[in-house]
Amino acid sequence: MSTLSRVLSESLQRRYPSVEVTLGARFLPMLDLSKGEVSSTAAIEVARALRGDALAIARDLVSDLKAHVPGAWNVVAGYIVLTETPSNILREEAKLRHELFENGSGATEARTIMCLVPDSTTPVYARLRLIACSAMQALLTVAFEGGCRLGFEPEPPRFVSTQDEVIDLAQDAVSRCFRNEGESRLSYAVPKEFISREAPVVVWSSHHYHDRLSREVKQWFVDTRNAGMGILKIPSDGWLLSRERALSELLSAAVLEKVVRRLSGRELWLRWIHHMASSIPSGDLDPAVALYDECASPRWTLQVLHQRIGQLVAPIATESQAQLLDRVVSLPLRDRDLFLRALLLPALTARAVREGEVVAWSTVAEDFAARAHAVLNAPHYRAALRNGTLTDEVMQINAGLVLGVVGILPAITEG
Repeated sequence: MSTLSRVLSESLQRRYPSVEVTLGARFLPMLDLSKGEVSSTAAIEVARALRGDALAIARDLVSDLKAHVPGAWNVVAGYIVLTETPSNILREEAKLRHELFENGSGATEARTIMCLVPDSTTPVYARLRLIACSAMQALLTVAFEGGCRLGFEPEPPRFVSTQDEVIDLAQDAVSRCFRNEGESRLSYAVPKEFISREAPVVVWSSHHYHDRLSREVKQWFVDTRNAGMGILKIPSDGWLLSRERALSELLSAAVLEKVVRRLSGRELWLRWIHHMASSIPSGDLDPAVALYDECASPRWTLQVLHQRIGQLVAPIATESQAQLLDRVVSLPLRDRDLFLRALLLPALTARAVREGEVVAWSTVAEDFAARAHAVLNAPHYRAALRNGTLTDEVMQINAGLVLGVVGILPAITEG
């Protein structure tokens, strides 16, 4: 048990001994690292059990926690948030890839990822984004767990264990989307095979489509969520509508279809899926960018980062993840944002796989890549490498860059 988990457990026992919180209330890396480093929902769970005030309970717990763990403690909407986390605590919270995905493809039950692709009452770009997010989660699951069951309504889910199998299903869903443009469905039946599954399920849908689903399906969502087996992901499907740009033409079905028709081969499809599931600002969402070798393509940026790190800091790349982690936390973190993203990427990847937090994962991975490229381009850093001036600080930077890439390597290699 990590220090944070132990301290939280002891604090809950002292303050609220009658309440037993779930494992999900433990401290986890925040999805938006600009707002904090790790957070816990323990106060929210206690408030739910006691019908109390989550903010007051969180403040009460924080008053106890800060006496045992230094750092900047805060309460945000009932969440207990810690920033300026001490290095020894970060070392414990930074789970390595093999610790998070030790079962690999040996898992007894493959999780199911299901995309309820809406009809034409939802804009085509929103439908494609849903397909891409579902496919992106499947790609991460295949890379880190070995396989999953993936389906795009109306087709039932089927087991996939390779990138090519994920791409085939996504390609079929995209083609069906354009082929049935103008369709307005009168029934919204989810395959019974999907409803009856007992394995973990993540369902992707849009607000408008979900509102029109049958009472039976909505109740199934409630039941599986309450049982801890199902998660419903409904990303904002109006995220592009408020921008003052000629998006109506850029995002029309005809223009989008032209881009998709140019996707040939695995790599271009992977690049398009990464792009459409990314955090790229809405005003800059030009799907054609996914076809180009430039930094607006998240997958291309990560792949180039991997190549550059291999060329520039190859010697340290032979160290184990545990050795790299020790190097990173052995000194004060000078570029804290960069190192935090490197340290917490594996844990955030696990959340993307298990909870569908794909956009948050993309945001952190893209930010890590941008910061890492900036470090590699810095004249003083390049000079230190060229002159062999490998100070402890330079070695810490090298270790952080390698650790960040290694943590997500299966997601960006050809595999």
